[in-house]
Amino acid sequence: MSKLTMDDVFKAVAKPLLEFEVKPGKTALLLIDMQNLIGSEDLLQEAIEGGLPEQEVRELLGEHDRKVRAAVENARKILSVSREKGYDIIHVRLGAPTDNPRHTAKVNRKAGFIVPMTSEKAQFLEELKPIEGELVFEKTNGGAFTGTNLDFVLRNMDITGIIAMGFLTDQCVFATVVYAGDVGYDVLLVSDACAATTPENHEAILRISKDVFLKVKSTEELLKVL
Repeated sequence: MSKLTMDDVFKAVAKPLLEFEVKPGKTALLLIDMQNLIGSEDLLQEAIEGGLPEQEVRELLGEHDRKVRAAVENARKILSVSREKGYDIIHVRLGAPTDNPRHTAKVNRKAGFIVPMTSEKAQFLEELKPIEGELVFEKTNGGAFTGTNLDFVLRNMDITGIIAMGFLTDQCVFATVVYAGDVGYDVLLVSDACAATTPENHEAILRISKDVFLKVKSTEELLKVL
């Protein structure tokens, strides 16, 4: 018999998070940072300038791009069905108000991440653009609730649950769902409608979050309950 781990202990004593009802009027679909900035062109150039071998970087980024495109296609399916069924759709967009670094979040300023909302990189992906009547929230930081009035708006809409998907799983998506769970929302994270900086980070976020403060479902599983 293999040696027990702390994972075994916590799984034995933990009570699984209960399933919650997903329905229009009570559950909102939240698309997080599904923008052109997810593209890998800048990463390629910066990696090459940093001295990494171009061919290997291209291969790695090619795999990353495939995961991103798969997540976008799954998000497109979910968005289409959610619109058809009458769910509230909310788009969240990351960027800076201007090109002045002092106008954006300190964390982004320190990282040199200044993407004006008017830039091409800050625009929504074509497949997932908002349509008339859908809410759009702009943020300069990671979490969708931090620095916006998203929580205020959701509560006034009597929304009690959110379906979260977007980029990146280990950054803005994680910051959003942790906050949402903390303040009492029922949270469902769509595992294959997100992508992270690395596959390992993506799986780690799912593992540490699932049944702790949110539920995790695949696109196929979610479409059955929408």
